[in-house]
Amino acid sequence: MTGETAFQVALSVIVWASLGVFIVGLVVGATLLPRSYRSALGILFLATISGFVFSFLTGFSIGRFTVFLPLVATAFAVTYARSWRLQVLVYAAAIVIYLTLAWVIIGISWGIPIELPLCCLAYVVAFLLPPPSGPMFD
Repeated sequence: MTGETAFQVALSVIVWASLGVFIVGLVVGATLLPRSYRSALGILFLATISGFVFSFLTGFSIGRFTVFLPLVATAFAVTYARSWRLQVLVYAAAIVIYLTLAWVIIGISWGIPIELPLCCLAYVVAFLLPPPSGPMFD
């Protein structure tokens, strides 16, 4: 690494660490969901935040593509063990939000300031209203 400033090196460490936290958090959180729902939801929330950090710091090079991952992770986390209709609706909403904010409104605004609060709200609602503990009939 020649010619890079300390700031550039620190920024690259933060970028790659946030991607690592996203991937590890997604795997660990998804593994824990059946046994410990609220703990897994907390881990998946941190993974989602890390995914948004990665997407924000990578900017318009690949950030526009990778911002889809935290949205899908949120949809997965908040609809776990819920009806298939709700799952389809939330995944469709994640896709529409991604397409609208990353591709339709190009140049007007950066979508993360809208997507991140929506994901946080979804996690709060899922935390306060956990899925029923019995089998799903719907």
